[in-house]
Amino acid sequence: MSSSTPVTGQRPVLGIVVVNYDSSALLRQNLAARRLGGHEDLVVVVDNSASPTEQAAVRALCAEQGWLLVPLPANPGFGAGVNAGVAAARRAGCVTFLCLNPDAVLTQDVLDQLREHSLREPLALISPRLVDSAGSVVFRGALLDLRSGRVRGRRDDDPAVPPPGWTDWLTGACLVVHGDLMDRMGGFAEDYFLYWEDVDVSMRCLLAGGSLVLRDDLVVVHDEGGTQGPRRGRAKSNTYYRYNCRNRLVFAAHHLPRREVLRWLVRTPGAGREILLRGGRRQLLQSTGPLRAVLRGSLEGTVPALRALLRPPARRAGPAPLLVVHPGTELYGSDRVLLESVAALTGAGHPVTVALPGDGPLVGLLQARGARVVSCPMPVLRKSALRPAGLVRLLADGLRGLPTALRLVRSARGVYVNTVTIPSWLLLARLFRRPVLCHVHEAESAAPLLLRQATTLAPRLADRVLVNSRFSLDVLTGTAPALAARSVVLYNGVPGPGTPVPARGELTGPVRLLYVGRLSPRKGPQVAVATLAELVDRGVDARLDLLGSVFEGYEWFEAELRDTVSAGRLTDRVDFLGFQPDVWPPLAAADVVLIPSVVDEPFGNTAVEAVLAARPVVVSSTSGLLEAVAGYRSAQAVPPGDVPAWADAVQRVLADWSDARASAVQDAAAAGQRHAPREYQRHVVQEVATLLRQHRGARRPAVADLPATLEQPS
Repeated sequence: MSSSTPVTGQRPVLGIVVVNYDSSALLRQNLAARRLGGHEDLVVVVDNSASPTEQAAVRALCAEQGWLLVPLPANPGFGAGVNAGVAAARRAGCVTFLCLNPDAVLTQDVLDQLREHSLREPLALISPRLVDSAGSVVFRGALLDLRSGRVRGRRDDDPAVPPPGWTDWLTGACLVVHGDLMDRMGGFAEDYFLYWEDVDVSMRCLLAGGSLVLRDDLVVVHDEGGTQGPRRGRAKSNTYYRYNCRNRLVFAAHHLPRREVLRWLVRTPGAGREILLRGGRRQLLQSTGPLRAVLRGSLEGTVPALRALLRPPARRAGPAPLLVVHPGTELYGSDRVLLESVAALTGAGHPVTVALPGDGPLVGLLQARGARVVSCPMPVLRKSALRPAGLVRLLADGLRGLPTALRLVRSARGVYVNTVTIPSWLLLARLFRRPVLCHVHEAESAAPLLLRQATTLAPRLADRVLVNSRFSLDVLTGTAPALAARSVVLYNGVPGPGTPVPARGELTGPVRLLYVGRLSPRKGPQVAVATLAELVDRGVDARLDLLGSVFEGYEWFEAELRDTVSAGRLTDRVDFLGFQPDVWPPLAAADVVLIPSVVDEPFGNTAVEAVLAARPVVVSSTSGLLEAVAGYRSAQAVPPGDVPAWADAVQRVLADWSDARASAVQDAAAAGQRHAPREYQRHVVQEVATLLRQHRGARRPAVADLPATLEQPS
């Protein structure tokens, strides 16, 4: 086995989540017969069955097929079952999920294409076209009338954009959702029990900034009602009638303003009649059960609808003035991300004041984005605070900046703290009852427990938490599990160089290596220097540029690094470029980029910048760096500090330079979509809007507020 782990080909795993209720025969007939699920896919069966015989049959089938079984002690419904299955699949390593009915049948090719689409577009909710065994279309998109609660399938003559007052939704019979989108939506709603969960999750996808995608080119066979047992003719089950009548009103109570809830409530008799007649008139001559189910469901749904009507009306206001707080003034990873966050908020019309601890290159760029910048001394939790002198300085900064901080917090209607290292601002926001969001950019799983607990103080005080990677979320919730309920993963928006310049076609002269990042022992520039020395010893003509500067107080490390270069007779091969606000010219001049961090990285902006610049990149095979370069063929992951392995990785790039160069160009295009600043900014605005809405009382969106476009890839 190679000591280097290429990121190439390591596709994230898809979890096939099947919520089962007394349907072991269908599982064997439809899922087991297809033998779906290999090293890239994991079948998770959530068993809600009540019958001991069925439970035993499902248990035996899962053992036979190698499926993961999640038995639930009671039947909590479809939404709760999906959430339990997704949680189990995540623990097994899955990052995207297919919700599949037991009575649905798909091929491996369709599964592969759905998986790839979700990985390519993680904020899309994706459904294929569904047909029955005879080939008749069962589902190819559906519409919901937000004025009445009526649902219908899409027709060929329907416009791509629904008429005013209508919105699209996708069926849950075969639905792909990425973990990132699940986090934004908060999972499936669990209070529907059965039916309308897919309408609800489609709505929450749109409200969370996601998109609905119908893959009309992919076909799945779905014989509707197979999980409901034998029926006569068109008749539906009483469960179908009850929960369709109930849940249209539950949906209205969750999502609509009071006027629309009242309209749906008034139209309940007509809606109940329409739902009942989906099973035909003949059934009414045989039993009163369907009618009683309609009446029962309508009455049950009336309760949440009446509660929604009794909610006080929300107060509408213009964009709220916001205070954004950041602990630095330079232009490294989290500093650059802050620029995108502030641009998003000012672009949405919010008056934004940014509090910084001093002056620096970040100030002018924030002002250019429409923010007011205020200098305010602030206590920043750094390791130096563990020493007596550092603790004194920490307290002094807090006291000096307190009057300004009090004034700034009082004048804001919301506070956005861009780090976990300045918890005093969250305390002040709590004191003045201001809603506060904490954006987490820090994570180190190997840190001492006391330090990890200290870094959770700020998120614990926040109303909402943004986290820059799943790795960071795992570290955070590993120490404070309760934070999972109010935390959302949002990958950094990273603006690229425009059109990236491909790497040079021929490697004439020395190979140009580039290190980008702080000159810090944690970031590993010493590994980059050692890798250069190893390559030179192997006869590779190479040179190294070190792009970055030291933290104040770490000047000793730069001196030590220069001594290492001199002692290794590498002075003519190493350039210390210092800090440069524009990273793209050094990246354009490089052949291979090295990101050799020796400790955990919460994400890896520098790695993303290398990919955006269309340069092959080698990163440490750890933490958020693996997440940052996942899926890119031009990226390799190498054990931290293993200098021979780093040299091997560089030589692999050089040995197949034309392929590495072409792959890097393709990866740059993919990274441009994955980290598009526009998408990042949109989600920042939505998170802040949610923060403010939750603080002043939930406002249900009016019909005109709801995005409603169904996308169909060409």
